[in-house]
Amino acid sequence: MTTPQVSLLSGAGGGAETIRRAVNRCQEESGLRAPEEGSLRPPAVIAGIGTTAAHALQGRLLLDALAREHVELGQAIPFGDPEAMIANTGWELALVLSPWKKVVAERMDTLTASATATGVVDTIVRDRGRSVGVNTNCWAAQAAMETVMGGRSPDSVLILGSGGSSNSVALAARRAWPHARLIGSARNSVALAEWAFRFGADGVAPADLGEFGAARPPLIINTTTWGETDASEAGEFAFPFEGLAAPGNSFFDLNNRTSSLQTAALQAGMNVMSGTFMQRVTNACRAALLKATTS
Repeated sequence: MTTPQVSLLSGAGGGAETIRRAVNRCQEESGLRAPEEGSLRPPAVIAGIGTTAAHALQGRLLLDALAREHVELGQAIPFGDPEAMIANTGWELALVLSPWKKVVAERMDTLTASATATGVVDTIVRDRGRSVGVNTNCWAAQAAMETVMGGRSPDSVLILGSGGSSNSVALAARRAWPHARLIGSARNSVALAEWAFRFGADGVAPADLGEFGAARPPLIINTTTWGETDASEAGEFAFPFEGLAAPGNSFFDLNNRTSSLQTAALQAGMNVMSGTFMQRVTNACRAALLKATTS
């Protein structure tokens, strides 16, 4: 897979400038233009679908992002069925959470380039009567990965898991570091093979991750839900994390919660980032897209 290199990292501008660059890329890709300065819009109606949709719709990170764009939230509507959500014409933007990101992508009028490349939609925007499927997570994950790497270019990137988020992270890694070796590992061998083919990556079974020896991947990303809750940590992690962690390398965990994986990485001397920065970028993208919609 050949992907043009794109960097979001800002040195002098810091994290705020990196977020702005990610938002600009996402908005440019969607084809929606920012409204004229000072223009007003009525309170927004936002939908959501997924196991944590009701919580996400009222989450502080989303509300803060809307406030920064001066968008007032009028109503938040959680749905349990994608068909019912799409049939409802009352909302302007929808949050699409697990396990619906791939299913919803097949029902859009149009997809952004990132959504097409990954087959994943995490946000839907209604603009001029058409549904636009957007993958904001790709730009958000890239901003987070480049930040935790501090401007360094890894020679290899290891992605753990083969769910929808692994696709977004893979495209982000390809954009940031097109010449790095991209490696994936997952218990689902069929899903792993499909993922590796899509992104021109190497698929490695969890039991074979010891192949790295001393040359451990400079960047490891956990895209699984292991660590998302206390209950998720009750079972054994599918990957030999202690054998992969190395001082000075970086670990990015998509889960917002400070998990035992993040603690183990810190104890190993790694640079660690939780999913909070990524969620901030994702919601900043959503707020900007919502502000630019035209009903």
